[in-house]
Amino acid sequence: MHKMILATVLVASAAFAQQSLAAQCDANFTNEGSFFKGHTFKTTATLKGAPNDVFKAVYQQVVKEGWTISQADKELGSITATQTVSYGNGKTAPLNAMVESAGSGSKVSFVFQLSGGTSSPEEAVKKGFCTLLSTAGPEA
Repeated sequence: MHKMILATVLVASAAFAQQSLAAQCDANFTNEGSFFKGHTFKTTATLKGAPNDVFKAVYQQVVKEGWTISQADKELGSITATQTVSYGNGKTAPLNAMVESAGSGSKVSFVFQLSGGTSSPEEAVKKGFCTLLSTAGPEA
């Protein structure tokens, strides 16, 4: 019985951490710009783990989500990736990720930019950011 209670507590704790991470991702999400000027989407969250470990996890998740890494610098904590824009005549949209030390964890920041004349639903971008964060590691 004690094992079942402990397992339930562990599952509930993990679910709470993921909800909390999602709430952090959502609360820090911003969208600036317009269809004609372009959009800049941003969010941040703090994850458990040393910056090098979190960097590796974020890098792997960005690749798994279909982004093409164009530049990465583990020492600086920066990742630049791109995706081809649908019907964009060869245009790409950049995603920049930054992993920085933050207390006992690591702060992860995402910036996704769309040039004028291209668009993406805000909720889809937010969901993408929050999925990347939640699969990269637990909240600090």
